[in-house]
Amino acid sequence: MSSPFNAALVIARAPLRISFAGGGTDLPAYYEQHGGIVLSTTISRSVYALLAPGDYEQVNITSSDYRTTHAGSSTLGDSEDRGGANGNLSLPRAVLQAMALERGVTISLSSEVPPGTGLGSSSTAAIALITAIAAHQGRSYRPAELAELAADIEIVRLGQPIGKQDQYAAAHGGVNVFSFDKDGVAVEPVVLSDEARGGLERHLALYFTGGTRQAGHILREQRTRTATGEARTIESLHAIKEGVAPMRRALEAGDYARVGALLHASWELKRQVSSGISTAAIDVAYDTALSAGALGGKITGAGGGGFLLLLVPPVARRSVRAALEPLGLRHMPFKLEQRGAHVIVAGEHGPASDWADDAPAPDTVAAAGTGALYGHP
Repeated sequence: MSSPFNAALVIARAPLRISFAGGGTDLPAYYEQHGGIVLSTTISRSVYALLAPGDYEQVNITSSDYRTTHAGSSTLGDSEDRGGANGNLSLPRAVLQAMALERGVTISLSSEVPPGTGLGSSSTAAIALITAIAAHQGRSYRPAELAELAADIEIVRLGQPIGKQDQYAAAHGGVNVFSFDKDGVAVEPVVLSDEARGGLERHLALYFTGGTRQAGHILREQRTRTATGEARTIESLHAIKEGVAPMRRALEAGDYARVGALLHASWELKRQVSSGISTAAIDVAYDTALSAGALGGKITGAGGGGFLLLLVPPVARRSVRAALEPLGLRHMPFKLEQRGAHVIVAGEHGPASDWADDAPAPDTVAAAGTGALYGHP
């Protein structure tokens, strides 16, 4: 099928996510037996994939976040560590291989957050790259198809011990309840009033702890505990899942004290699912935030590092920030994002035709990576 994008640079954008409730129940070891459910929202921080066609017999891949490049075939060799270090580019190479794109393109990936920080950046990168390649090839995917392809590449082809919430969130965008079972995934959008959405944005805060982590060992431990029926883990995941319905009601009602209390309860349960989810430094930062006026929160993603998500009343935002900055935590502004993965097409000499107002220009993202965005070299 011929493509209108074959001669043009293609830029794709996919949003990162934060989850409010149900995290961890989207792993197959749990949902295939008990059914999983996650309530999450995408945010205005994103991952970008830039695809430039060229007349050459190779694939060039650059990741500004890992400061890694690859030139050659997209094929993954049997001797490579599929889940890890070349690892850093094994995911985009697996995407290219799955989509039969073997030559004649240069790929550049860049994220607005460091990798390994619990906002779903790896799966979001897969979604952004698939979206860019699909545009280049003249294909069209529905959000669920996009999410399933990304999940298959990560979970089946690369053997990652992850769930499916990140791929579905990035593909669909907005606030959603995702239900997982062995027969598939159901998506239910959560409609918030303008007042509730604005209030939620004013209460949510993300603070970068300064540490990243490899979530694999935490998730593998959770998968093992779940698969073997370890009682404490299963009971905690059941309780985490039961928190989705009251969290949804609290969000819809704009009951932020309740949202904070539910985040706190979920965090306490999450700490029982696997070791390494928290650290002494995270515990100190969280307790400090509560003492300064935060109503609740949790560490994002699998834990062990990344971002501290807090529910902070507007009157306490300055005091929380003043208390956390001496601990080395950095505030990252964001808004809620309603749009899922999409393409932005720039011709050879023209500007991007559909670039978001709040997004960095594509040349800035490609050149800067997370180092410049976060103020470190």
